[in-house]
Amino acid sequence: MEDFDLDRFELDKSDRITCRIAHGIYRILHNRRVVGEELWGIFGLLSGGYRLMTEIDLRWPVPNQQRAQLDLDSSWSARKLWVQLDLEGRRRVARYMPDNAELEITIYEEPLRHADLGRMPHEQQLQLSVMTRARRVYAARASYGPHIFLDYGSTLLNFAHLQRLRHLKPGSQAQIETVVVTQPLLEPLSLSQTYCYVRDEQITSPVEPFMIARRYTIEEHVAGKDKDHMPFTTLWADPYGVIIKQDVLLGKETHGCELVNYRWIGEKV
Repeated sequence: MEDFDLDRFELDKSDRITCRIAHGIYRILHNRRVVGEELWGIFGLLSGGYRLMTEIDLRWPVPNQQRAQLDLDSSWSARKLWVQLDLEGRRRVARYMPDNAELEITIYEEPLRHADLGRMPHEQQLQLSVMTRARRVYAARASYGPHIFLDYGSTLLNFAHLQRLRHLKPGSQAQIETVVVTQPLLEPLSLSQTYCYVRDEQITSPVEPFMIARRYTIEEHVAGKDKDHMPFTTLWADPYGVIIKQDVLLGKETHGCELVNYRWIGEKV
């Protein structure tokens, strides 16, 4: 994995892209065992905003492939979130579109084409259009404002969140309102999250043996749900805000990831 050639893959060939800012690979862990990989990229857009793209191949709890694309404006607020999940012979595609004071959510499902079965995510294209045989399985509108964050189960999206929380200093915290795209249905869940910038500390990682990283914790809050049944996340970020490693404790199980290949190409954002 450490020798994976990132430059062999074009995560995005759109003419809206002006530059690639960074790219890397995460090794995904469950109870300290490797269960998948995530290939990701951060891009600059002609409009002055940013695009985050991620492609995930997981072998736990069942084999599945995921792709997500988050477009953001120059202040790191979401413009559009697309998520695609291939699981057990079916593909779900969800579109989350902020529109003034509303969030439009549409989800489609279709059987996977035979040619896509068993292919790695980087061997496919993110489908930003709906195939003719897909059927709409969910449509809703929810209240929305510029203070709301859009989130999905990808470590990469925490990079965008940290850009909006750059005002945090060591020992300080902020509570944010989040719409999370749940798995496997890709339907929305509204919750509150508390981000705490704990401190700067020295860590080791596969990409650098000794480095100073920013340690954050994230607590999630859902009305009527005991916090002991909610995930508690600890993550470490470099000075750009890229997550170096992440640990999520949920009950007696741990979920996490670690960066195993990484290149920062652009200037500091």
